[in-house]
Amino acid sequence: MSAIKNTETKFREALSRLLAGEPIRTKPTGKLTFNKINNEAGAGHSYINKACFKNLREKEFQPQIERYNNVKSDAMEGGVILPELNLSTEDALRRELKREIALKIRYKHERDDARKESKVGESERNALLFRIHDLQEQLRSLTVVSINR
Repeated sequence: MSAIKNTETKFREALSRLLAGEPIRTKPTGKLTFNKINNEAGAGHSYINKACFKNLREKEFQPQIERYNNVKSDAMEGGVILPELNLSTEDALRRELKREIALKIRYKHERDDARKESKVGESERNALLFRIHDLQEQLRSLTVVSINR
């Protein structure tokens, strides 16, 4: 087996470990990149970017990397977590924090809207009470004669 084929095999194994969420040499958190695959395979600095691996990068790895990163970013933003995506504890906590922050913001908006509605309702109630008072004053000014039999 030639050195290039051997290295391609190492890159494929590294990618499969990263996609499975079980890396050996790198952290399972963060985006999946060519350099992450390169480091996981134990290759030299940016060795995956050599011209002889261009076809491997563009045809085989790029679609898998884009799909993985899209699914992971959707999951981190609060979307559905697919079974093949294994979030690390750190990523799961980060996702939960983002969800809680979004809920907090939503609840603040709901509270502010309820306060505005309450003020509008209170001003309408006060206007109606003033109108009732005004009508009562008008009735008092009229002379009412009681008839006794």
